[in-house]
Amino acid sequence: MKSIIQASAVIKSTFQSPRGVFLTLVLTSLLSCEFGLIENNAAGAIPYPNGTQLSQLQTNELPKAIANKILRDASKHSDLRKRELEITQVTSKTFGNPCEFNFGEVCTKEYNPIEGWEVVVRVRQDSWTYHVDKSGKQILLDPKVSTLQTLPKAIADAILNDASSRSGVDIADLKITQATSKTFANPCQFNFGEVCTQQYDPVEGWEVIVKVQEQSWTYHMNKSDSQIILDPKVNAT
Repeated sequence: MKSIIQASAVIKSTFQSPRGVFLTLVLTSLLSCEFGLIENNAAGAIPYPNGTQLSQLQTNELPKAIANKILRDASKHSDLRKRELEITQVTSKTFGNPCEFNFGEVCTKEYNPIEGWEVVVRVRQDSWTYHVDKSGKQILLDPKVSTLQTLPKAIADAILNDASSRSGVDIADLKITQATSKTFANPCQFNFGEVCTQQYDPVEGWEVIVKVQEQSWTYHMNKSDSQIILDPKVNAT
């Protein structure tokens, strides 16, 4: 008991002395630094598909499987490797209806919500915006993104052949000036209908503009290249 009392007195004396105060401050500082490092590592960037880094706040719980699907789509459209792409922003979002989800510029007030995310991918110096639903089954790229360089050759050839046949102009003298990957809300819109119902029966495809002499011809073509439709307003005689 006496030894315990003596030891207590020594400890008390040490911490009351200037040297003891200094040691206490050093110990406190070291513990604070260690805790700060642990805390910073927990809140910092986390690995994402193919080495992509995203902060915890940016992920908004986007599943890695869906992130991989988006990166694969961006890779296919850009001809870049997945590791050259980066997801820079993820926003959990409720789209009011399928029209809004499909990047429609003029939509009705119908409320038929789709839960999902708005995802931004950095492609070279550009930012590509995607809409994806919670299941990851619907992944749509903003149609304003130019994907001319990835228009499949079979589709380009079919469109140029059609334009040449209709115009009598050699294929060598025709030029595709714009190609946009697009989801048409229904077959009516795909067929250039001016008055269409709000039925949602999507057709995945392309909107392609061909320069024919002094005119620009607009085509719609589905992804499988089984349907090719020229805008009926075009004077193709």
